Amino acid sequence: MDTIVVASGNKGKIIQIKNFFSEYDLNLNIKSMKDFDIKEPIENGKDYNENALIKASHTFKITGLPTLADDSGLNIDALNGFPGLVTGRFAEACGGYEKSFEIISKCLESSSKAISFSTAVAFIYEKDGEIIEKVFTGKITGEFVYPPRGKNGFGYCPCFKMDGYNKTLAELADEEIERINHRSLALKKFMDFFKKEFKE
Repeated sequence: MDTIVVASGNKGKIIQIKNFFSEYDLNLNIKSMKDFDIKEPIENGKDYNENALIKASHTFKITGLPTLADDSGLNIDALNGFPGLVTGRFAEACGGYEKSFEIISKCLESSSKAISFSTAVAFIYEKDGEIIEKVFTGKITGEFVYPPRGKNGFGYCPCFKMDGYNKTLAELADEEIERINHRSLALKKFMDFFKKEFKE
């Protein structure tokens, strides 16, 4: 296996995944779905795992290449996990992330600020004529802070203060964000599997 397709159109996510892979001497060619002009599918899964599999399966069926996809979201305890699966769409509906930060802050004025980031990474590939699907998960917990702080990362990083840290994710160096975030936790599990399955 020398090529993996990342089933995403999110530039920040693709860069983060490529940076993660660059730390391992695997000689892999990392492509994105944009390299194949693939449109993103409708994500109608019941949880992060299902959505990640929907995206991975969609791209795998078109390219026939091993495909990696993730679904991530912000979960707010006081709002029963909202925005969760609609995290990106919620920000768009608000008119952008900055506005969504403000709206969430008002919703949490007299509530718990406890939040978490969750990721499911799906990997689909063919082996000996069989289509194999794997899912790996990662989660970090923290506190919602407002006003937003920091310029690094993307999405809700400026408002996410991870447990054990005094800074928001966006105030940390990109290298540290990529080392400790929810997606990296899931990708590390994937990499443990990948090295055992294909490289040992």
